[in-house]
Amino acid sequence: MVTGFYLIVFVLSMIMTGSFLIRNKKVDADFTLFSIFVTINCLGRYMLATAESLEMAIWANKFLYLGGVYAPLLTVLVLTRLCNLKIPRVLTIAMTLYSTILMGLVMTIGKSGIYYKHVELGFGNGYHYLIKTYGPLHVLYPIMMVMYAAVMLFYMVYAFKQRKKISFRTVTTMSIIGFAIIFLYIWERVTHSTISFLAIGYLIGIVLLTKYYDRINMYDMKTNIVRSIEKMNEYGYIVLDDKFRYVNANDFAQKLFPEIKTWNVDQEIPASDSYVYREVVQMLGSWNGEEKIHKVLKINDSYFQLEVRNLSYGRKNHVGYLLELIDRTMERKYYNTLEAYNAGLEKEVAEQTEHILHIKDMMVLGMADMVESRDPNTGGHIKRTSEVIKVFSARLKNYTDRFGFDERFLQLVEKAAPMHDLGKIAIDDVILRKPGKYTEEEYAQMKKHPVEGAKIVENILRGVEDDDFLEIARNIALYHHEKWNGKGYPNRLSETQIPIEARIMALADVFDALVSKRCYKEAFSYDKAFAIIEESLGEHFDPELGKVFLECRDELERLYDKENAA
Repeated sequence: MVTGFYLIVFVLSMIMTGSFLIRNKKVDADFTLFSIFVTINCLGRYMLATAESLEMAIWANKFLYLGGVYAPLLTVLVLTRLCNLKIPRVLTIAMTLYSTILMGLVMTIGKSGIYYKHVELGFGNGYHYLIKTYGPLHVLYPIMMVMYAAVMLFYMVYAFKQRKKISFRTVTTMSIIGFAIIFLYIWERVTHSTISFLAIGYLIGIVLLTKYYDRINMYDMKTNIVRSIEKMNEYGYIVLDDKFRYVNANDFAQKLFPEIKTWNVDQEIPASDSYVYREVVQMLGSWNGEEKIHKVLKINDSYFQLEVRNLSYGRKNHVGYLLELIDRTMERKYYNTLEAYNAGLEKEVAEQTEHILHIKDMMVLGMADMVESRDPNTGGHIKRTSEVIKVFSARLKNYTDRFGFDERFLQLVEKAAPMHDLGKIAIDDVILRKPGKYTEEEYAQMKKHPVEGAKIVENILRGVEDDDFLEIARNIALYHHEKWNGKGYPNRLSETQIPIEARIMALADVFDALVSKRCYKEAFSYDKAFAIIEESLGEHFDPELGKVFLECRDELERLYDKENAA
């Protein structure tokens, strides 16, 4: 009966381990090793019960110890992941070394008396068991069990204190199973039972780990991000090592470049006329690894933005390349449409100037709308800031002598205002659509939009608009984030180094940001918004222009009240 019990437990452990490995295509080392070691432990118990000789029983006992020595360590590693903690590398090595030394002592059973002084084969009730006398170093095993019990207790307390961030329920469940196994071990030692119920404890451990595997990984943000990226159907990823040998590629990349399917892993990319070799590999050969690569590839009728990232591992700063391909077909076709218009319009500019300028204005507004449709944080911002500029310029007409410009200049500023954020069209969707605070790297990318905007303005307006408007529009796009105190971007200009049209735009831009609701803040009251602008005169804003802007308060409040009512 006992032998049958051990056999059933062993078969069930094999079934659970097999189903876990089949169900999960990607190997998770901790879970996989735990399942395998526990299965070996259950096999050892069955082998011991059916052993016909002392030698066979000793080997069965060694199999049994594999699970008993390493399963608690793996349980602690899983709990560490659940608690979002990172064990120091030295401590991980120490725990592994302790378990390995203990397993080495187990291997001396039958040959030395340091772990078991004496061992003989017993038989009763239809099954075999070992009668053993413990040696001096056997104490290391209960010490290990007590140590891991203390660690599991610590994790339970830690999870309770951090239950807003950590799943206390999952940590507690896993820890209780660990305590149960330790309790069963102590009970067997105290009662000198020849029947081991530890196998059931380990089997329940496999069942729970299998059950909680998906949930445990759900808490792992890195795993979730990787899985989400793999499922994206607009992003292609190719990985090459530092010798330009093929490592891996996702399905989307393989559809883009069918030749990838003919490559073998660790194969150097063939020096052929293949698109990947011609357009990518040869370019990487001259890459210094510092400047980011931004290249647009045309594949059939689609356009893809290629970005190359350096891969590092551990202390190695460069082990390969990650090639990211992002579908930019819609944006590129829009650019192509603009270029086509430019080519056709240049031939007719003399006789259809007014018509051309109208079309160009519509395109600029269209691009501005497209920017806003991609950026959920600033819906309606371009339209509102344009209206603010109209109110502001109407007031500035009374001060043309003081500031040294005329009414035509103000008209051109009004016309150029919708172009101030066109550069955001070049910012990655992942950053532009992020509903929260940017990381330093993401903010650095976002701060590139003034430079990109200036390039777009020049490409659109050069040869079509007069030089005055081109310069004003370019300055607004490029410098509207500069600050009077020199702490703005992209060029850290200060005071009158900043073109006056950009100083005008800065006031309108910030005012709208203050009184508008964003995903990361509520709209400020008019009192608070105007107070912030007044406090920032001479720091962020031109102090003289700012005073005139403050005079526009009544008109601006009516404008936004009307906008909010609509």
